[in-house]
Amino acid sequence: MTQSVLQFARKLMRRRKFSRVIHLLESERKRYNGSYEYYLALGTSCLYVGDYGNAWSNYAEARRIKNQGTELNLGQAVILLLRGDTEGAVQYYLDIQSMNPNNAIAAEALEFIRKSNNNNDIISAYVDSGKIERFYPPLGMNPDIIRSCVLVGLLLGMCISAGFVIGYFRSRPKTSKPVDPKTQFLQDMQLTEEERLSPSQSSYYRPLSVPGQDAGSSGEQPVMPEAVTQLSDSEIKSSYEKAVDLFTKGRDNAAHVEINRIVRSNATPSIKAKAEDLLPRLYKVRPAFGTLKDNFSYKQVVLDPGLYEGCYVEWKGRIANPVQADDGSISFDLLEGYDKKIVLEGIVKVYIPETLTRQSIDGNMVYIVKLDTEKPIRVLGYIQQVGNTFILNGVSVNQPINGDVLEELSSN
Repeated sequence: MTQSVLQFARKLMRRRKFSRVIHLLESERKRYNGSYEYYLALGTSCLYVGDYGNAWSNYAEARRIKNQGTELNLGQAVILLLRGDTEGAVQYYLDIQSMNPNNAIAAEALEFIRKSNNNNDIISAYVDSGKIERFYPPLGMNPDIIRSCVLVGLLLGMCISAGFVIGYFRSRPKTSKPVDPKTQFLQDMQLTEEERLSPSQSSYYRPLSVPGQDAGSSGEQPVMPEAVTQLSDSEIKSSYEKAVDLFTKGRDNAAHVEINRIVRSNATPSIKAKAEDLLPRLYKVRPAFGTLKDNFSYKQVVLDPGLYEGCYVEWKGRIANPVQADDGSISFDLLEGYDKKIVLEGIVKVYIPETLTRQSIDGNMVYIVKLDTEKPIRVLGYIQQVGNTFILNGVSVNQPINGDVLEELSSN
């Protein structure tokens, strides 16, 4: 029986292949317009890769279709918790308990909020350590782990049996120390001998197939776009190894560029898949002003926006044409480089979603982002390619309180 795209996406989610889920579902957005399960799966996948803005947007779409649901409430509650809105998070957790009094995640989250007493340092420590993921919507046991455990169990059984055959009275074999998960992951990310010998493919197209459908079956099948960068074998290997090395050094932004370079190239599907597997591990802690490593200039990005898709930048300039939409979101043109009114590098559209511009205070939605067109501005956001150009999805803005000069920030 042929699986639906949503069924296949849920299987990939259980295997923690979130970047593949996002690619798959985004290509099917028109087909699943108005589907609660579609927006729910996409929202949860975005949450697990740390894209909280898109996670919230998809959860909001799901809530417009169906107002309640445990996975939906858990997802939105933890995003509010990440943003410091404990009051909003508590309400969602209480809604979960009203539907399911035995929900362990809601109970644990409420206890954590009570003990933290709105202390941002405690919440930040939970985020930095990765423990915050225990409050994410559960995905179930990873079938890859189950499969590995079964194989290990069979192998262990064979070893024990062999030991009894060789000598019943001999000491039992010692259990080897488990490999550190991060070390194991990096070992798995190494290129195989076959990938090193033949890292490129002659065909520029890589179909993202759905099990049960072949190339000749009826219906649309999601297909990755034509490669825009043709790399030599040595360039593919160098770019991939550079991505892994930058990732291990905590330089997520620079690693993201190399991942994009590989995914858009003529590298083999297996190398592209390995590169994409790094994406969910990037930006576990979202960059902030003064902490962004490997910032990219407007001149770099405008030459090839797709290469910097999803990467963070910190730019300064002036505001033009600000627009406040009915949904609370704000957009404006950033006159990049024009903060001192000397040199205009270029103009880029900045979009700030409603989830970052407004906050519920005593039951009333209050704007917490106010823009002054007479003062310079510093914007932190991530690149999103739109056709041949790009926009900047803002996650934080900064303007001087007094005067007309931005404060200089030290960067790592």
